[in-house]
Amino acid sequence: MESERNNPAVSAFLVLGGFFFAWGLTAGPALATTGTVFSPDVEAGEHGLEYRFSLQPEHDDEPEVFTHRMHYQRAFSESLRWRLIGTQRSVDNDELEFRYARLELQWQFLEEEQHGWDSALRYELQIAEGDDLPHRVRLAWSGKGDVSDEWQLRGNVLVGREFGAESGSGLLLETRAQATYRLDNGTRVGLEMFNDLNTTADMGGFDEQGHQLGPIIKTGLGGWNVDISYLAGLSDAAPDHDIRLMVVRDF
Repeated sequence: MESERNNPAVSAFLVLGGFFFAWGLTAGPALATTGTVFSPDVEAGEHGLEYRFSLQPEHDDEPEVFTHRMHYQRAFSESLRWRLIGTQRSVDNDELEFRYARLELQWQFLEEEQHGWDSALRYELQIAEGDDLPHRVRLAWSGKGDVSDEWQLRGNVLVGREFGAESGSGLLLETRAQATYRLDNGTRVGLEMFNDLNTTADMGGFDEQGHQLGPIIKTGLGGWNVDISYLAGLSDAAPDHDIRLMVVRDF
């Protein structure tokens, strides 16, 4: 049977869907630090549970911000997967507040075995809680390639649009990049860079955007996968420090 990845009707539908979303998409910078440089890979039959947290310590005039999230994902097939996410946040050690729920659909349309690299599109709908955080729709692209047996490169481009209360105008743009090196024991070490470019209506200069850079360690512990990372702010608008942990359990 022909797979979805090679089915012209499915491909045309999803590509047109991507252009529709891209006509006005993106996410605001709030809570973006629980994100990762996500992989395009989708595997038939996969399902898993994941926990993430991000801690931005108090620094100068910036309050301490703790954000955590849980998500569950499951693949429809070898190329399509859905994910449901819930996120809470606490500022200055106040009570945790629910911030948003998000539904994602990821379509992997290229595989390394046939094309030399992996690539996927991800469609997102996020519904926020409260009057200070807008809803959003977003389209994200992911690419991944192995430069050698040890080195791997990943990249993401995200574009979306806010809607509802406190929504901004224009498209908000974001890019992410990651380079990791695999050690003999399978652990990966490397660097990540996150770039929040603001909106197309008011991008501003470098220091008005959110640029961060830092190390990441990715390893396995029994049946769990663990990522530990740190992002340092490179621009005035970015948090000075961001410590992140991601724990994944596949079933």
